[in-house]
Amino acid sequence: MTQIPQPLEDTPLHRSGTPFHAAVAEAQTLLQRSPVTRLDDTIQTMLQIIGQAFPAERSYVFMLRDQVFVSNTHEWCADGTVPVQADLQKLNYSTGELFWSAFRTQGFLHLTDTSALPRNSELRAIMTEQGVKSLIAVPFFLDGDLAGFLGLDLCRRKRNFTLQETHALQGLAATLGLALKLRDTEQARLRLEADLRAANERVAAVIDAAPELLVETDRTGLIVAFHQSAPLTFALSPVEVIGRPPEAFLPGHVAALCRKAMAQVDQRGWSETFDYPLEIDGVTKRFSLHATARRHARTGAYKGHMFVIRDITESYRQTQLNRTLSRVAELSTNLIMLTDAQRRITWINPAAAARTGLSLSEAQGLRPSQILRFAESDPALVQSLCRQLENGSEVNEEVQALSKAGMPYWINLNVRRLQDAEGRAQAFMVVASDVTAQKLAETRALHDHTTAMDALSEGIAIIQPDGQISYINPVLRRYLKLPETRQSEPLFWHEIIPDLFNRELVALLPQLYASGVWRGEVALPDASLGERHFDISLSLQADGGALLLSRDITERKTAERDQALLREQLQIAQSRQLVAQLASGLAHDVANVLAVITHATGMLHPAHTPQKATALSRIEAATAQAQALVSNLSRLGRRSTDTGRLDLRPLLEQAAELVRPSLAKGARMDLDLPQEAVEIHGDRTGVMQVFLNLILNARDALPAQAGTPGRISLRLTRVETGPGPEATDIGQLRAHTSYAVFEISDTGEGMTDAHKAAIFATYFSTKGAQGVGLGLSIVADILTAMAGAIRVSSQPGRGTTLRVYWPTEAIQPISLPAPEGAEKPLAGRMILLVDDDDAVLQRFSRVLVRAGAEVASTTDPRDALAAIRAAPGDWDIVITDHDMAPMTGPELARRVHRIDVNLPIILATGAAALQNDAQSAQTDIAFRLRKPVCDNVLVAVILDILLRRAPFGHSAAYADATSDS
Repeated sequence: MTQIPQPLEDTPLHRSGTPFHAAVAEAQTLLQRSPVTRLDDTIQTMLQIIGQAFPAERSYVFMLRDQVFVSNTHEWCADGTVPVQADLQKLNYSTGELFWSAFRTQGFLHLTDTSALPRNSELRAIMTEQGVKSLIAVPFFLDGDLAGFLGLDLCRRKRNFTLQETHALQGLAATLGLALKLRDTEQARLRLEADLRAANERVAAVIDAAPELLVETDRTGLIVAFHQSAPLTFALSPVEVIGRPPEAFLPGHVAALCRKAMAQVDQRGWSETFDYPLEIDGVTKRFSLHATARRHARTGAYKGHMFVIRDITESYRQTQLNRTLSRVAELSTNLIMLTDAQRRITWINPAAAARTGLSLSEAQGLRPSQILRFAESDPALVQSLCRQLENGSEVNEEVQALSKAGMPYWINLNVRRLQDAEGRAQAFMVVASDVTAQKLAETRALHDHTTAMDALSEGIAIIQPDGQISYINPVLRRYLKLPETRQSEPLFWHEIIPDLFNRELVALLPQLYASGVWRGEVALPDASLGERHFDISLSLQADGGALLLSRDITERKTAERDQALLREQLQIAQSRQLVAQLASGLAHDVANVLAVITHATGMLHPAHTPQKATALSRIEAATAQAQALVSNLSRLGRRSTDTGRLDLRPLLEQAAELVRPSLAKGARMDLDLPQEAVEIHGDRTGVMQVFLNLILNARDALPAQAGTPGRISLRLTRVETGPGPEATDIGQLRAHTSYAVFEISDTGEGMTDAHKAAIFATYFSTKGAQGVGLGLSIVADILTAMAGAIRVSSQPGRGTTLRVYWPTEAIQPISLPAPEGAEKPLAGRMILLVDDDDAVLQRFSRVLVRAGAEVASTTDPRDALAAIRAAPGDWDIVITDHDMAPMTGPELARRVHRIDVNLPIILATGAAALQNDAQSAQTDIAFRLRKPVCDNVLVAVILDILLRRAPFGHSAAYADATSDS
């Protein structure tokens, strides 16, 4: 047997659209207020409401047909979902055995995953064909018997419905069952009324046109006279029957009745009325027979018998029908009462007698309002009903009544006037459907809703159109610092909400009334925290009121603010590290050139005249000044570190949480931390840079193919090195030293030995245009400065593992020179800026002028070409945008190099453009920067290009300059 999944514990339902409890309440209200003639349309609307609220791709109603067939009677489908109602008519009852079993055992069916159904089952085949992944179904009943069920299909995703949702659907199904029962009752009542009117009309016609046959006999039974009224009842003439006894021309059973009637006349002068069937011309008809004494007109002497025979075929049929209708009324579960024209009760059926507690004899002569005791439950109701009847209106209301014992119950009361041909009231018929079970179900559902809302973790309030709060749950009471107990006096919204939000409420009301929903965040003052932040949702209700949902997001806001601050600090640190690397490399190369110059001038001193010696001394002095400037340049971008004792565990947890949301679907990140602290002497920002760069690299190394999710493992331990040397890829491990070890493993593609040897080099990347090759270079610099080390293990196809070693104590850290005062490294340089954005030109100009450069800028690439043609040797560098009119940045670079092949060009643009123009970058672009460009990076890149003068024809350098990293 298939295991039926159970709902999870109640959790709030989060989605766009109307909350499910409000949608269910709206659907119940529609069903309760729907006229029976429009119930099918109302059910369709109800299915749409709950289908959109939960949300589901399909909502529907199935009805049982005599335990033989099951049919889909109503269906709603979301946009893009194929309707299946036409395929689900007259299904065998056995097909839904799983449904019936679940309904009997637990009152609902919930399939979280339809693929768990037996493979050879007909139900699974239907679910697969319809694309159903999850479903929920709840039954409804008519007169205690299962009549059908209400269900929801989820076709795009699987879902587990909560107990709260299941109970809400059960309440809605109960309301649906009562609505269907009310419709059946109303239709039966209408049919009975129509049949009664027709019967009355037929009876009147029979009475008006009933033909009579008068037969006179003597005392022995011989017929002496025969009279017929038109139309003829018998095709007999008086000649054929006069002088003959009844046995001579009548069937035996009719002749026997005639003799019996004669005997009664002989005894008492009259007979009872007999009725009998008789076949005439192949048609069975019904007749009545009554006999009296025939006496002499003057003497009164007894002469014989007189028979009156009537054709009562129609009246007999009507009598039988009336008896049937009377029996139906007696057996009906509805309360049925008949009154006279003065609304005095003449008859009540057994159901009315049982519900009111009054017998027929006790009720006769009373008014319906008296036996229903309206005056005690609602005195104004009696006057309202009387006015409606006096005005000729039909009464159709749901009211509360009291039994003879004083027990309250609810009925759907319908009172109709029975009129004669002139329109005068002859009687009134009262039909009352007992809806007590429905009301109790609604009360239970409302109680369940209230209990569920009380248990939610969100703050909830229901606000009436005048601002009065009809419900507020305990969570919102705590938010607003209101007493936990409900107050007896009315509570209004403007009295409990701070003035600050009331002012904002005025601005958001137009949006609320325009779209029906408003969502936003609100900050309210708090004595302990300064401010508390709330996520607010307002939904407009049908009566003009509003449903408010609120959630305290203060902790989330605080965490977001802390993470933003951390990211900003890391970006600054990455920027400084990048500038330091660029400046350090540049200083190294220039220092080598200056060393050659110094050596050469030293060799020339003995062989020159005093005048030339003076010139050589000037060269040496200038060289020494240049060496000092190079020394300053090597310290560009270096930052002073704020070192101290750090526990690596919270830092690794924080770094993992920053990266975890960006993992591909299905990928895992496992974190293994020891119970005790793992402390080092280091810089918090540097440690976070190491963690983040390594975790991001591991994330990017995971396989991207669907169905092959990867895994990242993070682990912190401590080790003690031995006496001998240990192999590392970066740094050295000292003997007999305690290290904290951070181990990170991924299940990616791994690396070859060639890649492994180059991963810590600046600008080396295996990610193509997606990477800049700086992350591991920065990691290497930080660990070198902290006297740490890295060991890399990797094999193609088997993933990569990096072990990072930090000394637990400060041991001869590499000291970095402190930055000196402001300099003008671009003094005397002529730079041409080209960008169609004036704001970018102004920003670049300010940065470069502060660095000492002379800057010219233009928004038109043609003006830039004209300036270069006019002075082809005067410009030191060109910085251009990518997407411009009438020519792009790469096209401008190609044209510039036709004029001055040695003029370096930097392309500053977005990442997408970089990927789309890789070929031009390999030939004409010296360096590419991603916008927005950090000030320090811009200056450092220009210095690197100008001092190195990298030859064109090689691949251009790449850098992500959106931050200092």
